[in-house]
Amino acid sequence: MPFELSVNLEYGFHEAGDRIEDRIAAAAAAGFRKVELFLLKDRDLPAIRQALDDHGVTLISTVADYLTQLVDPATHEGFCATFRQAAENALALGCRNVVVTSGRGVPWLKRPVQLGIFADALKRLVPIAEELDVVILLESANTRHDHPGVLCAMTEDSIVVAEMVDSLRVRVLYDIYHSVVEGEDPAAVLPRVAPWLAHVQIADAPGRGEPGSGAIDWPAMLRLVAANGYTGPIGIECQPTGPSAEAFALIRDLAAAL
Repeated sequence: MPFELSVNLEYGFHEAGDRIEDRIAAAAAAGFRKVELFLLKDRDLPAIRQALDDHGVTLISTVADYLTQLVDPATHEGFCATFRQAAENALALGCRNVVVTSGRGVPWLKRPVQLGIFADALKRLVPIAEELDVVILLESANTRHDHPGVLCAMTEDSIVVAEMVDSLRVRVLYDIYHSVVEGEDPAAVLPRVAPWLAHVQIADAPGRGEPGSGAIDWPAMLRLVAANGYTGPIGIECQPTGPSAEAFALIRDLAAAL
C-alpha cells in the first residue's frame, strides 16, 4: 500500500518565500495535499486557513511548545494554558494533532523520576485534549546533535511516558531521523512503538537533508515501517539540499511504489 506524504513547511518550499500561505500554494502545486507546521502562535491563522482551503491542503500536525521544561512541576499549570491555546489554534486550521516534547532534563533527578514528572504534566493535558477532541503526539528528539540536554531523547522514553499516562489521547510520533542519530535501530524500535504509533516523520542522516542525501536505505526503511502496521501519512521534516519539489522526488517515487 503506498504511503501518502506530508511536508513540514518550516523547512520545505522555502523557495516560495517567507509566507506560509505561499509555501502551501507551492506544496499544492507540487502535488502535496498534507502539510505540517511548528508553532502557530502569532501567525495569521485566517490567512493560513484560507490558503489551505483554496489549495485543497490539510494541516495534519503542529507543535504546542519547544522550551517548557516539563520535568519541573512548577511549569505544569502554565503549560496547560499553552497547550489549550495551541490546540485551539490547531483546530482553527482543521488540525487535531498537537506535538508535545519534554523539554530539557535535569542532572539531579534520576531518569525514571523525571519521566514520571513529565507523565504527570501530560495527565493534566488529557482532559483538555478530550474536551477539544485533539490528540497529543509525544516526540523524542535526539540529544546528540540537534537538542542537547532534552529529557526524551530515546523513543523508549516517549513509550514509557505514554504507558504511564495510559490514555487514547496520548500517542507517539516516531521520527526516524532523530532515532537514527540517537543510535537506535529502527528494526528494533518499530515493533516496540507500533501499539502507540500515530505519526512517522523522516529526514536522512547524517545531515537532516531529504531522503537520498544521506546514508539511510529508504526502500528498506519504508518496507520496515509498513511491515510494522503503519498506514498513515509520513511527514517529510528535512532541510532540502535543493528545490523542494526536486529534492522530494525520490521519496515520493518510493512511497508511491510501495
